[in-house]
Amino acid sequence: MPFIKAIAGHTRLGAAQRYLEREGRALARDFLNLDAPMEGMDDDGLPEYGDYDWSSIMDGTREKLGNDRPFRGRKARTYKHYVISPDPRDTVSLSRLRSVTMSWVEENFGDYEVAVVYHDDNEHHVPHAHVVVNNTNLDTGRRLQDPDPGALNGSLQRIARDAGLTHFVGRLDGAARDETHYRRRAVDRTEASLARRGEYSWVADIRARVDVARGIAKNPEDFQGALREMGINVRESASRKGDWVYSLAETPSRQVTGSKLGASYTRREVTGWLRSPTRRAPVPVTVHNVREVAAGAIEVKDLRELVDLSEAVSIVSRGGFRSLSAMDSAVSRMRGMPNREATVARLERARRYCAEHGILPERATTQPNRRPTGPSGTRDNRRGGQEYRGGSRPARQQTRRDERSER
Repeated sequence: MPFIKAIAGHTRLGAAQRYLEREGRALARDFLNLDAPMEGMDDDGLPEYGDYDWSSIMDGTREKLGNDRPFRGRKARTYKHYVISPDPRDTVSLSRLRSVTMSWVEENFGDYEVAVVYHDDNEHHVPHAHVVVNNTNLDTGRRLQDPDPGALNGSLQRIARDAGLTHFVGRLDGAARDETHYRRRAVDRTEASLARRGEYSWVADIRARVDVARGIAKNPEDFQGALREMGINVRESASRKGDWVYSLAETPSRQVTGSKLGASYTRREVTGWLRSPTRRAPVPVTVHNVREVAAGAIEVKDLRELVDLSEAVSIVSRGGFRSLSAMDSAVSRMRGMPNREATVARLERARRYCAEHGILPERATTQPNRRPTGPSGTRDNRRGGQEYRGGSRPARQQTRRDERSER
């Protein structure tokens, strides 16, 4: 049975398009009510499109009709983003998914601008569709009202049934139950499982965003600014001295204290880390590219991407890495050490991620600053925040070796 996940967007669409189409991850694209340039047909007779700035077209449509302005004091919902995920057991081909998806799009959003981007970047490489619907009805000029989720789901299940795919029958479309289709109890268990994962997901979402903000911030003030940019509100805890309360700006009721995220997320620990004289500020290329990836992942609610990004940023920040070659040097040193397999695996995973997303340069382009000196001119030998988690050497010692290896 295909599932639909609905996400509301409240910004311009540039970040969403960049995220959905970056680095060739898009398997294919489809459009409705948009004049995308065709470059030919694929082996299944479906259209292939050239480069097309569909996000700017959608933004222009909204702006022209004033549908990007706040409404009754609330931020405008600028688009709806639906993720259609087929049942893995159906082993749906890309062409079949495109056919089902566009049938659903045309049936439910015939008067709207729609861009569809297909991916298979999940664990089992099952193709799925990202459907982006602009908020403006081209016929009436009015804003998109929230469609009935039950009606949208019923429409998809009926289309899936007609395409020979497994689907849910019963209340959604009134068709007779077939023993080859899902039983209601199985669906209930799936929905309960998703709900449980959803409760964890928003906590994991906050934790990942905090990790990213902490990794790119220069100081505590910059940290709070980065949190706001990533849609996280933060305030001091009234009941726990030295702690913070983090919440999602879009759903303030979802809040959690830093101590519940982990000891290193309290106000005392975060502030101490950011003010540590031995901590090395991130390089500009890291900050810029991390912000770009984070903005896209947050825009389309891709928690897995955020978690992967936060892990990589944490490793780069804690290890004081300035380049990919510095990470390679650390991996080479640790590979022969006993009981370092897990640390090496984390470093290698972070290195791959940084290389793929351009978070670090291949080699450091500028010489890092020397250790700070105390008021008397003597070197500050405090080691707070120097050690990379997993037991590696302090970042200062590691950096010196990395510099020698890069000469």
